[in-house]
Amino acid sequence: MKFKIIKLLCLSLIALLLFTGNLISAKELPTVSIFDVKQEKVVKVMPLTLEFKNSVFQVLKSSPAVYGGFSMNPKNGLILHIPFHSPVEIPHRFYSDRIKEIYLFLEYGSKPKALLFLESKQRQIIVELDYDPDKFIKMNNL
Repeated sequence: MKFKIIKLLCLSLIALLLFTGNLISAKELPTVSIFDVKQEKVVKVMPLTLEFKNSVFQVLKSSPAVYGGFSMNPKNGLILHIPFHSPVEIPHRFYSDRIKEIYLFLEYGSKPKALLFLESKQRQIIVELDYDPDKFIKMNNL
C-alpha cells in the first residue's frame, strides 16, 4: 500500500514538473510574425530569441528620429510584429519610455520605420531609422 502511494506521488510530481516546464518555456519566448507586403500574408513566424532581439535593438539605435511623413503604407518589403512579454528598454537616449510592442517596417529602397507602442499612457510613436533594411533581412535570414 505504501509503495502505491509513493509511486502515485512520484508520478504526480513528474507530471507537475513537466506541465510547469512547458508553461515556463512557452512564456519565455514570444513569437515574431513576418508579413510580406507583396504577398499580403504572414510568411514566417519565429521565436524572439536574444540574438534577434539584439539585432532589432541595433536597428532601433541607428539614429532614430521622429517620422514626419503622413503614410505608413509600404509598397514592398516586410513588416515585423514584435511583441514583448514585459516592456523593454532600448539603450539609447532617444527612447525615454519602455516599449511593449514594435512593428518594424523594412521597405526596400527606403529607411526602416518603426511603430512603437510605449508603456506609459498607452502612447505610440513612429520613428525613422538610419539602417540598411537589406542588411537586416540578410543578417537574420528573413
